[in-house]
Amino acid sequence: MTEFLSLTIIVALSIISPGPDFAIVVRNSLAYGRIAGCYAALGISMANLCHVMINLLGIGIIFTQSEMTFRIMKILGAFYLVYLGYQGLRAKKNIEGAIHQAAAKPTLKEQHGFYSGFFTSILNPKAFLFLLSFFSVMLSPTTPFVHQIFYGVWIGFLALVWFSLVAWFFTNERMGRKIAIWKHWLERITGGILITIGAKLLSSEI
Repeated sequence: MTEFLSLTIIVALSIISPGPDFAIVVRNSLAYGRIAGCYAALGISMANLCHVMINLLGIGIIFTQSEMTFRIMKILGAFYLVYLGYQGLRAKKNIEGAIHQAAAKPTLKEQHGFYSGFFTSILNPKAFLFLLSFFSVMLSPTTPFVHQIFYGVWIGFLALVWFSLVAWFFTNERMGRKIAIWKHWLERITGGILITIGAKLLSSEI
């Protein structure tokens, strides 16, 4: 129980801290509505689960020992963030706001939120290293493999809940009315944040 509580607290603090995942959920929510934001949250959740499974299967060690593989992962992640950020910078004014899209049926662009969330998270080497070190340091060598799989599912669930709440917050009726006029500027700001994160990732030593 102590191990589970420690995992929950540390992972929750990591998930809610602002980063590329947060920015991509906000951008999808503002640009395409609540459904797109929730799709992005689901994509991030699935990416976290993939990170965990890669580490549990021992493949994570191979990635960290191969400098070329890890460098390619970092470059792809950085350029993908820059690409998404550029899309955000091109946002145009829409006086109807995000709220009118909240209850709409999923469109192709909204479903694309899943892929943007998934690839933003799966190509993030910092998230990969965090989960690798977390499972290496925090979990006991005697922890059953079934429990470790449950922890991975739990991490994905925490990410899904938090980022779904973020999507809901930015598309609820009250918030939608407040940001309707400024929505395109918020999209551009989140786009700039994604570009900045991508540039920092590209120039970092990890």
